[in-house]
Amino acid sequence: MIPHATLRIGLLAPPPNVVMEVEMPRHLPDHASLHTMRVPRSSSEVTPESLREMTGNVESATRTLAMTRPALVVFGCTSASFINGLGWDRELAARIEAVAGVPAITTTTAIVEALGAVDARRVLLVTPYVDAVNRTEIAFLEDSGFEVTGLVSFNILESAEIAAVPSADVESAVLGASKAACAADAVFISCTNLRTMDRIAAVERALDRPVVTSNQATVWLAARTAGFIPVAHAAGRLLEGAATTPAAPRGEPAGEFPGMMGEGAK
Repeated sequence: MIPHATLRIGLLAPPPNVVMEVEMPRHLPDHASLHTMRVPRSSSEVTPESLREMTGNVESATRTLAMTRPALVVFGCTSASFINGLGWDRELAARIEAVAGVPAITTTTAIVEALGAVDARRVLLVTPYVDAVNRTEIAFLEDSGFEVTGLVSFNILESAEIAAVPSADVESAVLGASKAACAADAVFISCTNLRTMDRIAAVERALDRPVVTSNQATVWLAARTAGFIPVAHAAGRLLEGAATTPAAPRGEPAGEFPGMMGEGAK
């Protein structure tokens, strides 16, 4: 018998995203459920223009999603929540909260806080994006206090092609840049439509470095914000620490994670 879910999490997702709503629920506890609303945009290409168009539709999408009465709303697109630079992620969350009347987080905010939680300052960046989006992400990370020591990019324009990349190929790409990875404090794999979660633990073992991914970090911050314990399922040190630490509402201490220290980068 499936238990009745008592914690509803609303997800605002890009129209072509088919990965986040598969990877994220696997790491939610039994009493939590995920409810997805697409935020419209006219193109399936991941460009600065399409991402900005999508964020212009956040309020209308949130009004519809709010009918599910979620306890938390997640804006689940990495690139759209950093595309306008430092502070844009927080601005988006504030706009969503104003409509939904409940706490909201973005994937980009989750990434910044997760990298801080694993005590990373020097980061190897892995993305599926084209150069125009990569440049903006690097600038955002640097403005957030991180040093990007290297870039591995699949250079994919179409969202559907991003989702089609096997997680094994992502693992191979990261391990192929092992020298750059070992010069960094952590590996960050960007994009909620890129399959990663089943490969995080293996990459961490191979490199002896923490790995943070968009979907993993989003689950982690959702847990901290809504006060639940995520299911780790071998999805890396970040979630393993959260799964062994009592959840606390965001802004309150949640204990020290094994192998982790420090606060989010400012």
